[in-house]
Amino acid sequence: MEFRRVPPGRRILAGLSALLATLACAGSDPGKEIQTLQSWRATIDLAGEAQLRGWVTPRYVAQLRAEAENEARAAGEALSRNDVPGAQRDSITTARRDLERSLARLAEVGP
Repeated sequence: MEFRRVPPGRRILAGLSALLATLACAGSDPGKEIQTLQSWRATIDLAGEAQLRGWVTPRYVAQLRAEAENEARAAGEALSRNDVPGAQRDSITTARRDLERSLARLAEVGP
């Protein structure tokens, strides 16, 4: 069996695409919401690094940023409902703040 070396940019793009597909399946379950926010934070951190290295285009990163911002907004709306238990509410709040910090760092990287 022969293995080919995959350029780092391609690995990142493949990983980000797979993660986006997984995130699209998340529902309104508070536990899944926490996982989704944490996954978006990791995706945004990875996208920032990839953009700095020139592995992805600014347009692709902007699309990721927009989707992550939508998820953070949706999490805020979920928190406004009273059906989220206290411990999960705290975890969602923490995960949302972490995502927002990653988004702020990404904005410093560039467009």
